[in-house]
Amino acid sequence: MRLFAPSSSLRWVCLTASLLVLGVTAPVRAQFTLPGLGESETPSEPAPGLPREVPADLIEPQLLQREGPAEKFARIFNAELRDVEERQQQIVEQLKLLPDFRQTALKPVEFGYHSGISRTRPKWVQVDLGETVSPDAVAVTPVTVALDRRTEIGYGFPRSFRLDISDDAEFRTYETMAEYRAKDRNEAREAPFFAEVSGMKGRYVRLTAFQLWQPGEGRTGAPVLALGELFVLKGDRNLAAGRPVRSLDTAEQASLWSRAYLTDGRTSLGLPHRAESSPSSGFQSQTTEKTKESWVQIDLEESVPVNEIRLIPAIPEDFVFGLSFNFPLTFRVEISDNPDMLKADKLAQFVAGQLTEPGNNPVVISVKETPGRYLRLTVERRTPVPISFALAELQVFSDQRNVAEGKTVMAPHSIEEGKWSSKFLVDGFDSRNRLSGYQEWLSALKVRGESVREWRDLESRHAGLVDRTVERGVRYGGLGLGGTVALILLMLGRSRVRRRKDLESLRQQIASDFHDDIGSNLSSIALLAELGESEVLDDPEAAREELQEIKDTAKRTIQSMRDIVWMIRPVEETWKEMLARLRETAAALLKAHVYRFDLSGRFDDDLLPLQFKRDFFLIYKEVLNNIVKHAQATRVQIELEAARGRLTLRVTDDGRGFDNLEKGFKEGNGLSNLRRRAHHIGANLKVKSKKGEGTTVQLTSPLP
Repeated sequence: MRLFAPSSSLRWVCLTASLLVLGVTAPVRAQFTLPGLGESETPSEPAPGLPREVPADLIEPQLLQREGPAEKFARIFNAELRDVEERQQQIVEQLKLLPDFRQTALKPVEFGYHSGISRTRPKWVQVDLGETVSPDAVAVTPVTVALDRRTEIGYGFPRSFRLDISDDAEFRTYETMAEYRAKDRNEAREAPFFAEVSGMKGRYVRLTAFQLWQPGEGRTGAPVLALGELFVLKGDRNLAAGRPVRSLDTAEQASLWSRAYLTDGRTSLGLPHRAESSPSSGFQSQTTEKTKESWVQIDLEESVPVNEIRLIPAIPEDFVFGLSFNFPLTFRVEISDNPDMLKADKLAQFVAGQLTEPGNNPVVISVKETPGRYLRLTVERRTPVPISFALAELQVFSDQRNVAEGKTVMAPHSIEEGKWSSKFLVDGFDSRNRLSGYQEWLSALKVRGESVREWRDLESRHAGLVDRTVERGVRYGGLGLGGTVALILLMLGRSRVRRRKDLESLRQQIASDFHDDIGSNLSSIALLAELGESEVLDDPEAAREELQEIKDTAKRTIQSMRDIVWMIRPVEETWKEMLARLRETAAALLKAHVYRFDLSGRFDDDLLPLQFKRDFFLIYKEVLNNIVKHAQATRVQIELEAARGRLTLRVTDDGRGFDNLEKGFKEGNGLSNLRRRAHHIGANLKVKSKKGEGTTVQLTSPLP
């Protein structure tokens, strides 16, 4: 399609005039953003030894409104650009229906398999399934680590490999199930490899890597092979779970890298799930008295042969994501045809030290096929103590089917409150999402990876279309407008410098927020934990108080992190969302106070600037925090008024007050910070206080 006809120079003079009205004379990059692409993704020098750290959450495409002058101009005159944007919007909507790429581990533990230093090629690793099987699908998950404090998505994942199956451990004869070859840099490296298989069988599955992962430009280091997990799927079961692994070579490092971790069921992708949100947190048991045992039991309604049990850890919404909540680490599992467990068969037993914190991964227990109707999980202690434990779901597999979902649950110490109930142990949900089968989940993640790759391809194409459209507009119209173009270019250059300075300033402010708010809370948690450790034997009551304080401080930390993320997230927000946030904050902080929240005037639906949103909210929150911590008030009045282009926030309390008008009074850091933030948004801050008569803080600023 020809977008620019050579004979239309007059038309381009008109177009360039339009361009100048919009304030654009040079190519400007589009504003679809995908964090992690570009310079920040360039690998850094590797740290000595093997990777040890786990990075933050993985990357997802975000759709930001394209309202820059370059995009406005190019969109008007380029139909192809409009088609690209429409397809990108469709992809983003499609991604909302697919499970996400989760990065769940919060500490370096059990990454997967890492090759050794052997120079022999090709490198290979294989799993012994224990018997000849005919799999339905195979999958391999990548590893995400941090090298020298920088995220490396897909670390060690081979650029080219083959998956074979054989009954011969040496693979003198074999059948090839699937092959993989990396295509380009836009591939979603956090996505697993997944392939369906049919008509093949064998006992051993081998991955042979022909082209190894290598450090990027400017980095040194040998090629390596690193894999998170190898799945061999039959129905909804992973036949490779817990099976022995061989390889050409290996780099074993305790709790980080091991051949055994290739089949331990743990991946950074977390639990198999769908996009649908969960209505429940799961099941929680709490004994009221000291005891040695507490149990939960499922009635399968008929005697069925059981060959696998999966424990899904609970991670409620108010708990730190990635850490399981109250997961039992010492327990036994029994099955019987009698509800009282008479003549029960013990399927599994775990003592202290055998299991580790599962995080957001299932604990898969493969057992010898044993029939029974009632399955009981009993948490054990050596001495009588109060016992509490929690699970989001307990799945029981007969062949390839979960036979526990929707069945009757019995538990003598179940907490039946809110999102906790014994019935939620078998409702098909974890604490965050609906659970999924392995094949459905891995297949959906493959589709997500393909969609992300297409989105990135379109993003590159979009940027090029915007650049070319604007460039041609400038070139064709430049004959008559050269001087103006030079002036606009100069202004644009200055604008870019100013934007860079503003961005750096915002980065520093956000870093300060994290340091002041989150850092102080985490320091408190560490100090309280140290005190609790020293008191746990000498003064149990004091230790319990310290633990309660740790819990409260952790909750405040989580809320502070949510507030900071809300303040900087790239989502359009108006006064409607801001007012809702202000009310929520007041309700959360002033639980022990009688308070009123009054609005007057008209708050328009205009979008709020990020700088105003951030500083206004932090001023508001700091004022309420000061009341809670220092004022000793019982009543609080919050007034917010919009009138004649001015915004007034007035917060009054009946607390002990202070004489800020006395001679020699010096403002502390709190008031100084409030005035600094007020200055950032062009506001005036007044504080009126008197001992015994309370305090009034009034902020007046232009409406944004």
